[in-house]
Amino acid sequence: MQQAQTGTADDIVVDLLVTAGRLTRLAGAISGDDLPRAVMRALAVLDEHGAVRVSEFARIDRCSQPAATALIGRLVADGYATRTKDPEDSRAVVVELTETGRTRLSTARRSFADALLTRLPGFDLERLMFLDAELNELLDAMKDAGTQRPS
Repeated sequence: MQQAQTGTADDIVVDLLVTAGRLTRLAGAISGDDLPRAVMRALAVLDEHGAVRVSEFARIDRCSQPAATALIGRLVADGYATRTKDPEDSRAVVVELTETGRTRLSTARRSFADALLTRLPGFDLERLMFLDAELNELLDAMKDAGTQRPS
């Protein structure tokens, strides 16, 4: 088991990001849920950001617009998302998660959680609640910092 690094704040933040990514990949590998990672990531983006233009989806997901269009096409074909004309610009398309997509994302996340819970000896409810609160506080701080302008 890897111990927290001692060093700079940069080193610790990098370690947090690497560990979060590894945790997510491990959960996917052991969960038994067959939802492809790209599809789950796309569903999560739509769940978090709501209805977005394809170009905005591509920016958030850090993929090309053609890749985003293909992935969104798959989501629409599977019934996980809808594509509609943007009311502000008829040339643009807005993508939104459907209830089926939201349910599928929830099912995959639950499968991940169930798989991890069987491998967490020593992590009682109180410890898990602490970790959850700390990670959510970190995420909120990052979101807040992104919306503030330097003075």
